[in-house]
Amino acid sequence: MSDKTSKSHLSLRIPSNESDEKFISGISSVYEAAKLRSASKDASLDKYHSPVKFSWKEFWKTMVYENLPPVIFSPLATLFLEKNLNRAWHVSQNRMLITLSTKHHSLKEIIQTWLIVYPGSWLMNIGLYFALFTDKELIMNIDPFHMILAYLLLFMRRLIIATKYGYFRPEDTERLCLPAPDWDRNKTNRRLVGQGWMTPWLFPGIIEDELTVAMDENDICLQAIPFEVDRASLESLMKQESNDLFPQKTSASKEQEVASGFILYNIIKSVYSSPTIKNFSFIYFFTAFSIALTPFIVKYFYGTPLFGMNPYEITISVATLIGFFNGFQLLMFGLVCSVDYERRYQCSKKLGDLVTYPGLCISNLFSNAGSNQIFIDLQKRINVFSWMNMRKVLRSFGEAFYLRIQSYTSILIFYSLFCVAILNLIIWTELRHHISTMYVICVIIFFISSISLFAIYKAIKLQSLSAEHRDFIRNEIFIIEEEIWELKLDDGNKDRLKDLTSAKALLEQVDESINYKELIYKPTTILGYAANNGVIGSVLGLVLTGCIFAVQGFVSTGMEYDAAGWFNF
Repeated sequence: MSDKTSKSHLSLRIPSNESDEKFISGISSVYEAAKLRSASKDASLDKYHSPVKFSWKEFWKTMVYENLPPVIFSPLATLFLEKNLNRAWHVSQNRMLITLSTKHHSLKEIIQTWLIVYPGSWLMNIGLYFALFTDKELIMNIDPFHMILAYLLLFMRRLIIATKYGYFRPEDTERLCLPAPDWDRNKTNRRLVGQGWMTPWLFPGIIEDELTVAMDENDICLQAIPFEVDRASLESLMKQESNDLFPQKTSASKEQEVASGFILYNIIKSVYSSPTIKNFSFIYFFTAFSIALTPFIVKYFYGTPLFGMNPYEITISVATLIGFFNGFQLLMFGLVCSVDYERRYQCSKKLGDLVTYPGLCISNLFSNAGSNQIFIDLQKRINVFSWMNMRKVLRSFGEAFYLRIQSYTSILIFYSLFCVAILNLIIWTELRHHISTMYVICVIIFFISSISLFAIYKAIKLQSLSAEHRDFIRNEIFIIEEEIWELKLDDGNKDRLKDLTSAKALLEQVDESINYKELIYKPTTILGYAANNGVIGSVLGLVLTGCIFAVQGFVSTGMEYDAAGWFNF
């Protein structure tokens, strides 16, 4: 049976089974499949994707576009930065700086943008200006720190958006400057961690595209690298539904061999085809409403006018409410980070289970499958070669999203630390503030820190799996070495001895590769450091120390509030 794939949305090349077979037919040995570019007979090697690199140029351009008010100032900025009227127009449309074209967006999206997004953005800027520069006598019922906290939340969201474009591939960035349909809203949604990456089952073809990119990045064609299984496992696998791009067998597969791309694709699909956190929407909406409503609830109990008494105060209060509600997106990013770490952990675990006797149950890959186990014996050199190449590709799967996720986790942590710093600034310098500010800062620190620490925990869990797999490989080498010695002593089967010796030599390279690439060179990082218990301890220590320091300041300064909840030094 065949599961037809949707049209690819890649910018450089359109993957197909025909192009894979053309490549396979042109190579003579399996090792050539692990050097895709040099083994390819195609002269246009620039069609293959290279590892993604962060672009500071795109990051700073996006920071300019996002932080300038839309409709007027940010579209004008595109004229200076893009240096071309046509390119500036398409950038303005694709980045929604002044949404007008129905070719780039649906009419519904355009109306929502003009009625909600643009007025909200302008109101946030006006509210911040009023809170900071209006005569204090005119905003006596308003605590400016509410507006500062809300705008800082918005700024962090914009920082995340700038990071997203910083990790865009050059070919995609270029298409953002071209007329529709070179780029449209659907292509944007497919690149969003909260939409395409969070719910890939709603965006057919995204898993196939990202797996193709991962193979290109590692210079590997997995469909040309088979592994050997027993006959029962082969029969079970051949009964399962296949994908056009990743069938069970190719011309490189022998009688009892299966294409490694088929197995890896189905490992990924089995994990990414469903949500991993129950009540996801409830969690982030609850936290967002808690943050947004806390200052107003506290003000209500103290009898302070909720939205003020004059146009300045009302404007600031409404802007604050919009800013806090907009913060649900930042909370969503934190939850998405934990989801992505968990999905990667599950994929890596299944890949590890394949080589751990008795193997991986086939029902863990295919729904309505039997109870047979799929076991890849690492005492066979071909299986060692295919398993390690599958591992390389899996580590790079969705790498642009993966790098963004690690950055988003760090941004969330920084927002918590900023709030801790503001809390200490208010207390130790005894600035005028309303008691509701204390409550909302504590709520923000609690929720943001909890979500951040949960994401860090998932990152540590993922990173520790590499060490576990390396330990397994080293134990496998140890056992094989003993078996080789006994075969030599007993003058045993020469073919068996040859297989074990060659498998051991390759496993030693696997051990070194895992140690260097996954534990030293490109580990999962938080704040630039490899994810481990020390990182989570440091983050938790900073937050708790900051909060305890604030409590000490509160007690030592003897802060007291009036009946309306105001502290006036």
